[in-house]
This record gives sequence, C-alpha cells and structure tokens, in this order.
Amino acid sequence: MSMSSVTDAPSWQDERSAARRGEQRLSLRAPARIELLGADAGQLSVLVRRDILAPVFLCPPVLVLGILPWLAPLPIDATRAATSALCLRAAAGLAAWAGPKRRRLQVVARGAAGAAVRAVQPAKVRWRLETEHAPSAARTTYRVTLETEDDALTVLQGPDPERLLWQFSEVLRHWPGPVACNWGLPDAARPWSIEPHSGPRSMRDEAAQSVAVVRLSHRPLIWCSGVMTALVLTDLAFLLTSGSAGLVSIHPLSLVLTLVFASCVLALTFALASGFSQLRVSRRVCRETSLFGLRRRRGDVRVESVRGVHALGSTAAERWHVLIDSADGPLALEVGRAEASALARDVERAILAARSGHAPRPSGSVEAVR
Repeated sequence: MSMSSVTDAPSWQDERSAARRGEQRLSLRAPARIELLGADAGQLSVLVRRDILAPVFLCPPVLVLGILPWLAPLPIDATRAATSALCLRAAAGLAAWAGPKRRRLQVVARGAAGAAVRAVQPAKVRWRLETEHAPSAARTTYRVTLETEDDALTVLQGPDPERLLWQFSEVLRHWPGPVACNWGLPDAARPWSIEPHSGPRSMRDEAAQSVAVVRLSHRPLIWCSGVMTALVLTDLAFLLTSGSAGLVSIHPLSLVLTLVFASCVLALTFALASGFSQLRVSRRVCRETSLFGLRRRRGDVRVESVRGVHALGSTAAERWHVLIDSADGPLALEVGRAEASALARDVERAILAARSGHAPRPSGSVEAVR
C-alpha cells in the first residue's frame, strides 16, 4: 500500500469567512467544544461545553464584599445597601459570563423538533469538515457540520483533530453520507475512515525509534524556571536559618507551609522540564506523552495501515498538528506551525523505512509550547 505525500500548506478556501465568524466572538473565550455522547440509527446526542474564564475567580471576593454590609454591627443605610446590591449583581454577572456552560443537543431521525432537538432525515444527510480560528486563540478549531436541505448544524467541534475524527467515524457508522473536507487535505485523504479489523495488531513491545519529540516548554523557559526555583529555595533556607536563631521555638505550621511552597515550586519546574509528547515508529506508530518521568501511550496504529501524513492547521494559528491518516484510526501530534511540515516529512520517511524493514533514522527533537 502506497502512502500519499505530505501536505505542506492547506489551501483554506474558507479562511476569510472563518476569520469573520471568529471576530464576532468575544476574544477572551475560546469556541465551544462539542463532543459526542452517543449515536445510533435513531439519534445523535452531543454535549456543548464552554470552559471557564479566569475572571470567574473574582466571584468569591466580590460576593464577600456584597455580603459584608449586612454583617456589620451598624444599621444598614441606603449607600451600603446599594453597594451590596452592586457587588452581588457583579458577582452574578461574572459567574454567568465566565463560568462553565453545558447543554445537550440531540439530532433525531424522527420526532418533533425543539430548541435542543433537531429532526432530520438520515437519507439526506451530508457532512462538511471546516475550520475556525479565533483572533486570540493559538490553536485551530476543527468542526464537523451536518447539512440537510434546509439547514446546517455543527455536531462536533474542538481543537484536537484526532479526538474529533474518532467521534466522527462513530457518527458515520450510524449516519452515513457524503463528506466534504475543507481542511486542505489531499482528495485521497480519508482520516475519518477507520477499519478497526483491517488486520492483526501485535500488542507486545518492540524496539521503536523516536522520530518526533515535542517539548511542552521552550528551553529558555525551563532554564528561567530552574534559576527562579534555586533562588526561591535559597531565600527560604536563609530565612529559616537566620530567623530561627533568635527564636525559642518555631511553630510546626511555619515549617509545613514552607515545605509545601518549596514542593510546589519544585514540582512546577520539574513538570516544565520533563513534559513532552513523541511519536515512536517500529512496526507500529505510537504516540506517547511523558510528565514527571511517567510515560503514557495515547494511541498506536500499524505502519501498514498508514495512508498519509499531513501537516494540518490554520495559517493564522500558532499551533498545528501532524496528522497520521490510518485505517486503524487517526493520530495527531501538536507542534509549532514552523516545524509542522518538516516534522511530517520526517515521520513519513520513518514510516516508509519501517515498512521496508530498515530502522528509522532519528531526526532530533522539536521544542514547542503547547
């Protein structure tokens, strides 16, 4: 089975319209995530989620300011009552705007339509894969849209193409239809077409060559965090030794809090230095993540099942993905935009070498910020 060539740069015919849609959004909030809850021949059920924003953490102090006037010993007057009402209204507004939001949406083959239920005819379903890039977002948002004769409805959406394509393949099993891909992939690419029983898969560990290593942090950030940690620990040690000299006793809580703070700083520095993702190639292509020295395998496919390797991402996004199109299922590794095309070529060469029986040559590591 031959493998298609690497896609260097998507064409993004609808990039301009996607940017206009992104500008209409509030720049602080990322596009909602829409994930599959369940699918069968009668209905699709998805969950629409909006993550929290940082201003939501202002709610507790603002709420306390709104309650304090009523707890004061002095009698309440108009000014204090108005201040309390203003703070309580501000806390409620922050919670409503910046808090997490969830709602469930159903697409049914038959039945009455409503605000959370959309009725469509499965025989007339068409699918379209689109992208969107919000002005302040580092990542591209990938979307699956269900099209009918009368309307279009987004049923899947998120920043991870691998997760979205796995869910889309499950949707297509129950709601088949033609797929129009506007991700800039070649016409022969079918990353949503998964054949889990296309061949035997060995689960025993084999010697694999790491061909793509993506650091979670830039090297300057790792060095800066190490220097800051050393300074903080030195300062804490000096304060404890010099301050305790003239004290009769030290409260145990002072030592506990110091140790907790030092442990948190060390853990943060170690997480920055040890976190990375990688692709390993042998008879299988495996994607692994590592944090604190603990490795976890996120997915693997047989090299014989790989149909193509593509650099995927919006031209305006800082973060791209190296997408492996495989009959066993898609794999996606998030990388920087500048390294995506070269890294995709390295992965393709390693897979071709593994197919021919030659050991893949190492290509070094790529350092990037998630």
